Amino acid sequence: MKNECFVRSGNVMKKVCSLGISSFIQQFAIVLIMAVTNNVLVIYGARSVYGSDIPLTTIGITMKVNQILIAAVMGMASGAQPIFGYNYGNQQVDRVKKTYRLVLTASTIILIIAFLIFQFKPMSIVRLFGSESDLYNEFAVKCFRIFLLACPLNGCQMVTSVFFQAIGKPKLATVLSLTRQVIFFIPAALLLPLALGVEGVLWTGAFADSLAFVVSVILIKRNWKKL
Repeated sequence: MKNECFVRSGNVMKKVCSLGISSFIQQFAIVLIMAVTNNVLVIYGARSVYGSDIPLTTIGITMKVNQILIAAVMGMASGAQPIFGYNYGNQQVDRVKKTYRLVLTASTIILIIAFLIFQFKPMSIVRLFGSESDLYNEFAVKCFRIFLLACPLNGCQMVTSVFFQAIGKPKLATVLSLTRQVIFFIPAALLLPLALGVEGVLWTGAFADSLAFVVSVILIKRNWKKL
């Protein structure tokens, strides 16, 4: 093998980094979201009957459970990423579209099952982390029911982001990574509590998920026929 194959190329490195930037933003944004959410909950929780400790604890549980769901969906999408890229490179567009539909359907089914549990059996999850006072249980149930109200829509945003990343459209993938995590979530977390108090923080999740879903649908529709 020629030594030239091991020489670093600026263009290649730039392309590789651009394809991975959306994943980097997504991981960084999770930390940013938790920091903003925790600070807002402490401020508005102290003004409510729940105090600052209960909202802080219960939203932490809710976010950890949500991260498990995100990991499951991202795992399926990442597993399909080589299939997207390989078939797209070989101009097997039908296979690319079929795989996208399959992954999106599977992830949505998982999220719908989780949604039903969050809405109708939230205490079954809360008890896994310990059940305390009535106020604690009440706010924990609100966290799962409100914060994760639009979680079935998350699959579209995550799968579509990985899809764009796999077919060499890093800008679109980055836009989708920014929508829910930064562009919609953080402003909503700062503004909604002004009108709704501590529960406004909970509505931030459903608000950001819904708008991110709309952006994902618009972008995939615009690019679907161009494949």
